Amino acid sequence: MTLMQRYFDRLILGLVKLWIIVRAYPHWRKHIARMKKMGVKTVRVTLPVLADEKFFWRKVFDHDPRFITMTDKIACKEWVKSQKIDAKTAAVLWVGRDANDIPDALWERPCYLKASHGFNMNIPILSPPKDRAEIIAKANSFLGLEHGRESNEWAYRHVPRRLLLEEALFVDQPMIEVKYYTFGPVVEQFVLTRNGQPTVAARWVRQIDGSFLRDTKPTTHGPEIDPAPLPPSVELGLKLASEIGASFDQIRVDTMSDDETVYLGEVTVYNESGRFNLYGHIKGSHLNRSWDLRNAWFLKERQPWPWRIYANVLRRVLDRREVREKARNL
Repeated sequence: MTLMQRYFDRLILGLVKLWIIVRAYPHWRKHIARMKKMGVKTVRVTLPVLADEKFFWRKVFDHDPRFITMTDKIACKEWVKSQKIDAKTAAVLWVGRDANDIPDALWERPCYLKASHGFNMNIPILSPPKDRAEIIAKANSFLGLEHGRESNEWAYRHVPRRLLLEEALFVDQPMIEVKYYTFGPVVEQFVLTRNGQPTVAARWVRQIDGSFLRDTKPTTHGPEIDPAPLPPSVELGLKLASEIGASFDQIRVDTMSDDETVYLGEVTVYNESGRFNLYGHIKGSHLNRSWDLRNAWFLKERQPWPWRIYANVLRRVLDRREVREKARNL
């Protein structure tokens, strides 16, 4: 590596950073402020090191067309099926753009009325509703919402806006929700939540030998850590998450289960709008070590000019970084 090429790489990284500031200033400023608040002194945007920095980079550059598919609650299930991945899912009973078109018979079934293009747009209908018109109005209002613009989550902007009616699972029994954090086929952690009174949850972190150890830090679901042993369904969930995650550099796979049967819930591209709770700003954490941007679509696929120049520079710099880290560990 010549000195001239190193200077060229720095020049390109600097120019791209300037472009980010000009074209995405509100998002850049918000990202910088949040990272500084977390105690990060140097925030990188063109050569990310921390996982939360990589999320910001993903939002700006890594516009993998598959992210649109995985963000779409309907298309995601179809993609998993097309990949020959054996995944049980809740049945989709109806799809449309006007909840008034839902057949009368379906209102009698326990289900969830959702929007395909965003998050926190779910209406539980676990018994025949007394005021169907109110539910219809609320559901139809979802179609006017655009998720992702404020937080710069690119994929949400391109998901077709549709409503879906999905069967409700585990209506009369406890449900276990597990969020698996994958890096390629490797699951580095999962958060298991048991719905009940009270709801309890625990984060389980992958160890060097491949086993998982319960974390001593509480999750965002509350201060109480779930003390129970892992149910057998976790092994099935790990296999499913690994199969889906193998196609991406990083993704979150959510499942629902009882003690045995596992259902795929959804797949998340921008965890918590682009951050990892507690660990995303810590350089040596398991989540930061495992995310290799060289496996991202932006660096694996040939980009149009001039972004091809930046992609080549970033790939080259990341390769040099890996060589240095391996040398330090000898």
